[in-house]
Amino acid sequence: MKENGFFKTTAVFALAFLLLTAIGGCGRQISAAETAAPVLTAAPVSPAEPEAVIVVGRQDGERFEETILLEGMEETVRYEHVRNDTIGVELDYDYERFARHREAGRECFVSIYDLPAAPENYLEVTYSPQDADTAAASVRKALSQEYELLEHARELDRAGSCIYIEASELKGTGRMADQLQAVYIIPAADGCRIAAAHYSIEGAEGFGRRFHYMMNTLAALPRQAEGLSDEQALAAVQNYCYARDPDLKNAVNAGEYPVYWDVSSSGEQQAVVLFRSYTGAQIRYYIDRVTGDAYVTEFVSGITDGEQRTEESFNVRDYLTGQDASSGAPLSIEGSWQSASMGYEADGSLYPEYYVRFTDSEICYGHLNGGEFIADHADRILGLAKTAAGGIRIQAEASNGVRYTYQTCESDPNVLEYFETWREEDFPEMYRGGASLFRSS
Repeated sequence: MKENGFFKTTAVFALAFLLLTAIGGCGRQISAAETAAPVLTAAPVSPAEPEAVIVVGRQDGERFEETILLEGMEETVRYEHVRNDTIGVELDYDYERFARHREAGRECFVSIYDLPAAPENYLEVTYSPQDADTAAASVRKALSQEYELLEHARELDRAGSCIYIEASELKGTGRMADQLQAVYIIPAADGCRIAAAHYSIEGAEGFGRRFHYMMNTLAALPRQAEGLSDEQALAAVQNYCYARDPDLKNAVNAGEYPVYWDVSSSGEQQAVVLFRSYTGAQIRYYIDRVTGDAYVTEFVSGITDGEQRTEESFNVRDYLTGQDASSGAPLSIEGSWQSASMGYEADGSLYPEYYVRFTDSEICYGHLNGGEFIADHADRILGLAKTAAGGIRIQAEASNGVRYTYQTCESDPNVLEYFETWREEDFPEMYRGGASLFRSS
């Protein structure tokens, strides 16, 4: 079963690294740092600057009430305070109208009336290591493909001056878009914070105002999260390369390809891993140590004029074998499992083809003898990571060279679905229900 949750890794936004991809499950919209929804109805009209009561020193999760002015009427809003030291922000959101979705490198607030997998009205906040002007140029380039843009400086109550970009009118049509977007790019000492508001034209007045009130509570904080080490960055890039090209590892182990990986640059905020391909191409992975977001460049001597940015991006934390991508804590597969496929005993009773146990490095297949687990054989675990939906993905290799994946079923955490491939794009065709596992204890 494919992951199709709101924060699917392959759909992930990489505005922090200037990508033009959309949030997984959000349709064709530029994500947090790439997009945002303006506060307009029939023409680009910025909302009036609301006055906000600013209180510092609140804790993450603390709740309180404030009064705002919405459509000329006073309204009491119940807020929850958000503090995310990984991306370096704090702000308040209306918890009765929005659901908070948090990742290591992202905060997203989705309307409770929207489907989480395909929201229309949401505010997303991310960190970018780039300066505000560079990030704004990327946002401008991405949005200008579909929208006419308005841009100006805007003062936020707590964050100060920011670059504000509205995208509301479809390019070359003179018509308002159904989905409006607005981006706030906030300078900071360590790069910038990017907040993108997305909302439908029908919700422009209501959601636009609410998002702007939220933005006036946002402040940039020093980022304090523990970053990835050089060793983690290098190992994750290797795992990523093997996942993209399952034949590469065997070829490398057999000495068929003269390739290598190396940390070519190591800074406090960023690590750069160089992959020298057997084709002669030099591929560099620029990795944010805190968020794990990575973008890719390629240089081929005599062909490209220096490094060329590719459209490829990913989060290296998704390829940290045996670790939770968001917390760095060790991953494990608890309990005993059994295969969905069944066999018959001599007395005609059914029994699982295999009982299965997991270690840190192996998947052990066996049977029960008087209640005791007896291993028949074991396959090596070559990749273990937490999925965007909160489950676990295990990449393994059988002794005959077959590479396969177990992945937690999105609708049932006690089921590990089996796919006879490592390639996620091939999951639908390579799903084998009979080989899937069910937790037995």
